[in-house]
This record gives sequence, structure tokens and C-alpha cells, in this order.
Amino acid sequence: MKKYLTTLVLVFISFYTFSNELVTISEESHIKKTEKIANSFFKAYQVNSVKLSPDGNFILLMQDTGTLSQLVLLNTETFKKSLIIEDKFDDQISIEDFYWIDNSSIVLEAYIEGKGRGLLLSKLIIDKLELKGVENKYLLDDVFLSNPLPDVKNKFIVGKWDEGKTSLYRLDISREGLKGQLRSKFKLNKRGPEATHWLTNSNGIVTVGYGVDENKSKKRVWVKDLKSRKWDLIWEGEEKFTFQPVLVSKDNKTLYILSNEQDDFISLYEYDIVDKTYKEKVYDNVGFDIHSAIVSIDRENILGVSFIEDGFLKHIYFSEIDKVLDGALKLAIDESKPYVIDFNLKKTIAIVETSSSIDPGTYHLFRIDSLELIKFSSKAPWLKQYDLGSSQVIISKSTDGQSIESYLTLPASKTTNPPLIVLPHGGPISVRDTRHFNTHVQFLASLGYAVLQPNYRGSSGYGKEFKNEGMQQWGRLIENDIQSGINEVINQGLVDPSKVCIYGISYGGYSALISAINRPDIFKCAASYAGVTDLTLLFNNVNLSESERSNNLLSKIVGDPETELDILMKYSPVYEAKKITVPIFLAQGDKDTIVDIEHYYRMKIIMDIYGVKYDSVLLEGEAHGFKYLKSIVLFYTKLDLFFRKSLNLEEI
Repeated sequence: MKKYLTTLVLVFISFYTFSNELVTISEESHIKKTEKIANSFFKAYQVNSVKLSPDGNFILLMQDTGTLSQLVLLNTETFKKSLIIEDKFDDQISIEDFYWIDNSSIVLEAYIEGKGRGLLLSKLIIDKLELKGVENKYLLDDVFLSNPLPDVKNKFIVGKWDEGKTSLYRLDISREGLKGQLRSKFKLNKRGPEATHWLTNSNGIVTVGYGVDENKSKKRVWVKDLKSRKWDLIWEGEEKFTFQPVLVSKDNKTLYILSNEQDDFISLYEYDIVDKTYKEKVYDNVGFDIHSAIVSIDRENILGVSFIEDGFLKHIYFSEIDKVLDGALKLAIDESKPYVIDFNLKKTIAIVETSSSIDPGTYHLFRIDSLELIKFSSKAPWLKQYDLGSSQVIISKSTDGQSIESYLTLPASKTTNPPLIVLPHGGPISVRDTRHFNTHVQFLASLGYAVLQPNYRGSSGYGKEFKNEGMQQWGRLIENDIQSGINEVINQGLVDPSKVCIYGISYGGYSALISAINRPDIFKCAASYAGVTDLTLLFNNVNLSESERSNNLLSKIVGDPETELDILMKYSPVYEAKKITVPIFLAQGDKDTIVDIEHYYRMKIIMDIYGVKYDSVLLEGEAHGFKYLKSIVLFYTKLDLFFRKSLNLEEI
């Protein structure tokens, strides 16, 4: 195979040419309108993250002004704002996350130019609930926060990567010499097992270690006996199973886990640490995987579980007080999906986020005793100027009878039978779409397109059998699933069957290209950003196949190039490009390390050879996605023009 690939590269180099730039099909006013809309949709949210102080007196907000990020303190009584620290986009510090470690101390995880990742400390000087001053200082290089220990003053747990493993340390910021506290003798998991991930309790004691034995391709979980301080291997299983530790009971006899080892779907279980057996299924939701367990801020109790149902994240609470809270929220907010994202330690105050298909997120303060709900911020209030499209669930049957769930977003305009853009997600394994606000979807809907998001087999959330059925189905059953969703919306008369294009990113880009090859009777055009064009080339990418384990995993997902080379070539767009008869839009970031830029160049060259009609754009500085606003605005302006030209549509 390697000899073949080398020969192919040489042939491609000899034929290398550039295609023409995208031809403008409408006046400059149309381009300016599209650019203005794209700038509104894709600019950064004004609030990216919010967190409540342990006593509930303050909220931290990470705000974006367009030129800098600001960490702001909000008083929960007066709602007065105070600046804590600024992160200018062109300076040497980039704030990535932040945590309350007590009622007046905040630790920030940041990337510092020349030092890498490290921790900063903001010490708040507060008098009678008024912020009087802030003392900011740099703490340590090359560490991350593991457990903020919010009810332990001046102390928190940090992690430090060491040869692929995490070492844990308890830091006391009231003492001098923080680097000295990272000495080997202070390592909390010094005599621990060969684990890569750890759980700590409310006191900062390491209780669980887990990870993957790459030599055996086995997952392993250990629990520490708090009396003998010895570690015991309590579970070992195949990588195909989920066995995710969540919490250890206070008596250290029960481990709460999310697992699908005994069933098709991920459920919450009690696992007996002593007997090493499953005790009881705490909660399941037949037909859907449990997405996560909701753990109390002190890490002592499981409050409930969350899962995605009908495309929206749903929370189920176990205790009566939390059930009452959930019910009160649903009564107070009926226009979107409310869920609690943070509590204070006494659970008298909560931060509630609401979101929907047409709302990227709104934040509320909820006083639990009085059931008072106060809105204090929104992620993107400027989007209210646009008529956003609501979504609906589409259920279809694939060629083998498999049920497929898709989400259709129709433009808010009263257009009958709008043109359809099919938008397969990336992955393809263990990824999924939801009906929560999606900027790409709503942008396209605002331009008058209907958008279909199929959760084809391989998608997460529908059980391990459904996920495993997507293995090695590139260009085959996955695309049949996508087609079933298209057939259903056409049969229901929801879209114009003569105006259908397909567009995607990563695997979605691959799906667009292979679908254009296989179904030119359905698709009038196809667009790919960072799409795989040569399945065999994936195995030359050291980022995807750097170890035997990752190479084996890639083979399970894509296919084995040593034994299935002909099949991989058959389902690679670059080797089937001569069959393309519809316009293609090909785009790529020049810094992509996941789907190497060679995929882009190979596809361009082979389309030139066969005379395929295509437009292309290479985005400078972009990787496997979009980092810069100017890039995504340029990309979507060109993409909209491409769709309108291919589908013979009018201007906006």
C-alpha cells in the first residue's frame, strides 16, 4: 500500500494546477447582505461561561467584547458588575477556564505565550458584598485544576501531565513556595495504579483511578481502600464497553457508574466495590443512552441524570427538592428548555440556562425559596433581529429497516417547499446532532434554506448496537440512512425535491462528496469543508494512527488498508471522481492536522483531470474547523453563492 500511495502522490504533483476563483453570480449588494448576516451569526457570544460562587453572593461571567475577553463579577443582589481581569486577543495571555476555589478566590486556567498552559489567581477584596479590589498573580506553569474544593479555603487539587499520566497535588495558596508543593513526595496518587484519570472526593482524597491498558486494549478501574490505602482493580473490560466512574459512596462500598456492559444502552448503576459486581440499575431510559450524571457541587451526591430525547437535553432529578425545582422551572419558563447549570453549596440559589432551536442560551438567577426567576444575561441577543427557524423531528426507515432520527429546520419565511441543504455531522462514530441552537443551521435557514441533520448509524445516544453498526460503513449504510431522511421530508412535501444539495464538515464533507458521486439524481450540488477524500490516506496521518492501538481503532472505524484496500478505494471520492456530474465546492484550512491538506489537493487535481466543475477555497490559518471570524464569513459567503448558482435561486 505504501508503494502505491507514494506513486499516486508523484502523479498528483506532476498534474498540479489551480482552479479558478468562485464566479460571482449576483450583484455586490447580495454579497454584502450575506456578509452582514454571517458576521452577526458567527461572531463570538457576548457571554461564554457563568459560574456561581460557593455562597451564592456572586456570579462570574466570561464576556466577549469583540476585541477582548473580560472576566466580570456580578452581585446577585444588586446585579452590579465589576471587572476582574481582561484578556486582549493580541496579548500574551489567553484565559481558557475559571473556577471558584472559595468565596473570594478564583483560579484561572490560561495559555501564556512562552510558558504554555498554567494557572492564575484572582484574589477578591470584598467588604459587605462590595468588591473593593482585585489582586491578580501568576501561580504555576504546566498544570491544570482538577478539583476546586469549594468548601476548603485556600486549597485545591491540580493535575500535571507526566509521560501520558496525570499526577495530582493539593496546593495551599496561603503558603509560600507553590512549586515546592509539586515535589514527588507530595503527589496524592504517588502509589496509585497505572491510571490516566482520577476521581477525588469533597476533601480532595483520591478515590478512583481509571484508564486504558494500551497493550491489552482493555479499560481498567481501580478503587482505593481508605483504611489500608491499597488500590484494588475492581473492573476490567473491552474498550467497546462504556464503564465510566462517577462517584464513590461515603462508605466507600459502592461506585456509581455509567455503563452499557450489561445492556445496549448506557444507564446509571451501583457497582459493588467489594464483590466487584453490579448491584442495582439506578436509572435507565430505554431507547436512549444516559448522557451524564448530575453530581452535587461538593461531589458527595448524585442529583440526577441527563439524556437527549427528541433532540433536546433533558434532566431527571432524584431528590424531592430537585424535582420541585425542576417542576417550578418548567412552569416559569415554557418557551424553551430550562436546566440548572450551577448551585451554591446550600442549594438556595441556582443559575438556570434556557435554550432552544432558536435561542443559543439565556441565563437566569433562580432563588429557590421564593421561586423568583431573574434573567441576567443572554449569549447572543442581537440574533433577535432575525426570523429563526424552529426544528422538528423526522423519523425514517433506512434500506435495512433501521429507524433513523433526523432534525429538519425550516426557514421562518412562509416559503412553500424551500430548497434543502442536507447537513451530515462529523465523526462519524460517537458524534451526534441535537435540536439545540446550531449557528450553521440557523444561518442557512435565515437565507431561506431548509436544513436536514440526520443522526445516521454510528451516532451517539442511541445505544452501542446502533453505534457499532456505523463501523466501516463509509459511503454505504451511513449514506443510506441519510438518504432515508431525505426521502421522508420529500414524501411529506416539506421541501422542493428538485433543489437539494448536501454539505458537511469532516466526515460530513466526505459524505457530501461520496453522495454526489452515488446519487446525482438527488443532489444538484455538494460542498465539503475539511472532508476526507482518500480513505487510505488517513493511515498516513500520525495524529490518527501514531500507535498500534490508534491504528487498530482507525481500522475498525474505516476499514483495514492491508486487507480491504480495494474497498477503501471504491468508497474514496478521489478514486471515483470521474463519476461526478454535479458542481462541487471544496474548502480546507491550511493548518488542518486531522484531515491533512493532501486530501484537498488530491481532490482538486483529480477533478481537474476529469474536467469536473468545481469551486474551491483554501482558508489561511484555519485547522479542522473555524477559528477566525473573517474565514467563516468568507467561507459562507462563497458557499451561499455556490448554492444559489447550483440551485438557480434568486438573491436574498
